Amino acid sequence: MMRTGLLGHPIGHSLSPAIHNAAYAALGLDWEYGLYPCEDRASFERVLAEAQRVPDAFVGFNVTTPYKHDAHRLCAEHSSFSAATGSTNVIRLCPSPAQGLPVLCGDDTDGRGLVASLQREGNVTLAGSSVVLCGTGAVALSALLALVEAGTAAVSVVSRDVVQAAERIRRLMQGDVCQGDVSLDTRDTGLDRCPGLGADDGHRPPTAVQVVGYEEAARCLATADVLVDATTLGMHAGDGSPVPAQALREGLVVLDVVYGHGETALIGDARRAGAVAIDGLGMLIEQAALTIEIWARGQGLAACAPRSLMRQAALAPHA
Repeated sequence: MMRTGLLGHPIGHSLSPAIHNAAYAALGLDWEYGLYPCEDRASFERVLAEAQRVPDAFVGFNVTTPYKHDAHRLCAEHSSFSAATGSTNVIRLCPSPAQGLPVLCGDDTDGRGLVASLQREGNVTLAGSSVVLCGTGAVALSALLALVEAGTAAVSVVSRDVVQAAERIRRLMQGDVCQGDVSLDTRDTGLDRCPGLGADDGHRPPTAVQVVGYEEAARCLATADVLVDATTLGMHAGDGSPVPAQALREGLVVLDVVYGHGETALIGDARRAGAVAIDGLGMLIEQAALTIEIWARGQGLAACAPRSLMRQAALAPHA
C-alpha cells in the first residue's frame, strides 16, 4: 500500500482522509491517506525529505496553511498554475531523470477547485460574468487565474492594500497562463497598465481586472453575479464578514472558501439575504478530485474521481 496525505498546521479538523480514502476504495487504488501535522517549517521539510528517501512508499501530498509557499520553493518542477501563483498545494513524487531520489513536482488546484465548486453547486455560468473576489493571498490569486481561464468578463479584487495587491496581480498576469486574456485596471494605484496584457485572444474579450479597497466592495457587488471570499475570515470565533450584509441580495452567488468551522458570518448573511450560499466543502471535494486525478496520471493510471461519493464521505461524520 502506498501513502498519500495532508501536510499543514492545524489540520485536525480536516475531512480529507475520509474523502480521499472513500475515493481510493471506489477506484481500486491501493493507497491510504493520512494527516501529517507539521508545527514548524523544519518538521514540514523533514516529512518531505523522508518521503523522498522511500519513494515506493509515497504517491504525494496535499499542502495547506501555512506551507504552500514553502512547498513551492522545495519543488523542482511546477505546473503552469503553480508557477504563476508561486504557490503549491499538491506535491507529486516524480522519478528523477538521473534515477536518484525522486524530485518533488508541484501543482496548484485551489483556483480550479473553486471554479468547479461554483459551477457545480452554484449553477453559475462564469463566461461573461462579473465577480467580486476578496483577498490577495495564495488561494485568491489561484482563484483569479481560474476565473480568467473560465472567461469571466470582470473581476474586482478587494484588498486592504490596493497598491501592493495591484503589483502582485500585475506580476501574476504576466505569466503564460493568462497572457493576452487580462486587462488590469490600475487607475487608482499609481501603477502603469501591464505591458502586453489586455489583447483579445481571438475568441473572446479579455477579463477586466480591477483592484479596489474594501470601502468599494458594496459598490462592486451592486452589479456582480458572484462574490468569492478567499480570505481566512471565519476560521476563528467572532470573525466578521468581509462585506456589509446589506450589500448582499437575492440572486447573488456567494462562495466562502472556509469550511469546518461552523457557519461563517458571510454565509449567514448571504442566506438571510436570499443569496445562493456555498461554503468551502465543495471546493475541498473538487480539489481532492483533481489531486487524485493528478496523482493517478503520475502513476500511469486513468482515473475519474467519484465526486458524489466523496461528498457523501465528507458528510458522513455529521450525519
